[in-house]
Order: sequence, then structure tokens, then C-alpha cells
Amino acid sequence: MNLLQSILQSKLLDRTKRRLGQLTGFHLKLKRFTASASEPLRTSMLAQGHGINLVIDVGANTGQFAESLYDFGYQGKVLSFEPVPSAHRELTERARAYPNWIVADRMAIGEKDGEIEFHITDDTQFSSVLPIEDSFAAHNAKSSIVEKTLLPIHQLDTIIGEYVPDWQQATILLKIDTQGYEQQVLAGAKAVLAQAKGLKIEIPVYKIYQQAQLDFYQTLDFVRQHGFQPYSFHIEGVDLPTGRVNTMDGLFFRD
Repeated sequence: MNLLQSILQSKLLDRTKRRLGQLTGFHLKLKRFTASASEPLRTSMLAQGHGINLVIDVGANTGQFAESLYDFGYQGKVLSFEPVPSAHRELTERARAYPNWIVADRMAIGEKDGEIEFHITDDTQFSSVLPIEDSFAAHNAKSSIVEKTLLPIHQLDTIIGEYVPDWQQATILLKIDTQGYEQQVLAGAKAVLAQAKGLKIEIPVYKIYQQAQLDFYQTLDFVRQHGFQPYSFHIEGVDLPTGRVNTMDGLFFRD
């Protein structure tokens, strides 16, 4: 083990990996599998360590986040919301293997109850209530809008009881990844947020969505004002030609 650790920490190995990356276009990374190396493992450990037994996943896409929690030992409930039809179908299928994983009907979550126009993009992970900034779309072909559709929208506070009647007795991790629409989700989730022990939220570093109401500093101010402390950050989106970070995920808990 000491020999392996010495090899992994050697400067020569670091330089070799950098050169191979430049030559091949592939990032070669060999690290011990610990919480420092794996963001999903770190998140699951922190959730379990804080006694989380209900994860509310707003903007679940195809269920990658929830499945990673279960892979690393989480055993509580997950309630997932996803508005994109193709992603919702895959999410529903993925959740069948987990008895505590609930997938809500296809809807958006926001600051009101009613209907709203939704923009579906080529890569569904960019899909949002908000249109994408032209400057970003011009250099990111997969963010182009392929369809606009009307769909139901609900406040989290008014809809959660239909799926988890006893949510007020739960220890909650609220995860929000809604592509620029985070402020509106929070506006309709005041009761849930007051109950939440943890908050995982996408933090914009560079503005991607038109009319997005939270920037980097406002997001951090919001979580601090609501009594959350930072526990983990993960770079999520990067502009490949320039290296600029577009978005990052922040994980916060109330101590």
C-alpha cells in the first residue's frame, strides 16, 4: 500500500498523466476511492451522517443523483420531479428497482400552481422554463431548443403532500437543479425549506439562462441567511474552449 501511495503521489506520474491527456484527449486519473475523490460518495455520506430520510429531487433528469445515493448506502425515501418527457420516462423506469423511490407525475416546480411554457433542448440537461442566453447557445449546439411545450407547474409546498403525506416528520435534503429557475422553486418551497436539514443547489458562476434571478453571490447569501453551512462543492459545467466554470453544485446543511 505504501508503494502504491508513493506512485500515486509522484510528480513524475502527474506530469506523465498531463502529457498523455494532451496527446490523447483523455483525462487519466488514478486515485483511491474515498470521499475526496468521489462527489457522489461524499454526498451520500454527508446525507446519511445528517440523518436524512427524505430526499426531494427537483430537476431529477433521468435519476442519476438519486441512484448514486442508493449505490452508496442511502436507504430512505426519494421523491423525484422531472418535466422533460424522455427524461421522465427513463427516470420512472430507473426508479422501479428501488421501493423507496417515488417519481411524481411530469410537472415543473416553481412559485405558482398552474401551467407554464417549458423549453426542451437537444441535450435534456439544459432544458428549462427559462430560455438560454444567445451568447451561450451560439457556442453550445446541444443547448439549442428543439421544442416548446405547456406543462403543469406546482409549488413544492402545495404538491408534496400528495406523494409524501408525512413529509413534515421527515429529515429532508432538498436538491434543486432547475437550470436557472432555482429562485422560483425556493419561492414556492418556503415550508419545505424551513423543514429541510440539507440543501443541494446548482450555483451559477456564469449566466446561462435569460431572466435567471439568482447569481453566484445571491445564492450564497440566500443559503447563509437561511442558516445553512457549506459542506461540499462540485464543478458541474465548464466551457471547454476557455476553461471557464459555468455552474457548480453546492451542498449545505444546518448544524
